[in-house]
Amino acid sequence: MSKFFFRRRKPLGPWPSAGYLLEWAALLTVLFLIANIAGLRQFTSVLNGTIGSTTLDWQTASFLGAAYVFVYLAFVLGAPTLIIAAGILKLLQKVAAKKGLDEK
Repeated sequence: MSKFFFRRRKPLGPWPSAGYLLEWAALLTVLFLIANIAGLRQFTSVLNGTIGSTTLDWQTASFLGAAYVFVYLAFVLGAPTLIIAAGILKLLQKVAAKKGLDEK
């Protein structure tokens, strides 16, 4: 092997900790719970062309419906991904510490 493969000693960038990723997953969960408890789910019917609310105009109802969909997708797609990434990162840190590759 050449020296090229052994040159890079610095990490590519600062990796977030597993706790940081779990904090973001918890934040997404709290945001979803707040949106669900606030009743924003009923406003998603505006997105398919039906009346979401009789008390609000269609612009506000469609904004609230789109906000709920955004928070829902962030929760459903983001939180599990962040939890899995935190688990993989923790596992890799344990393997690196076991092999003595940890640079701390």
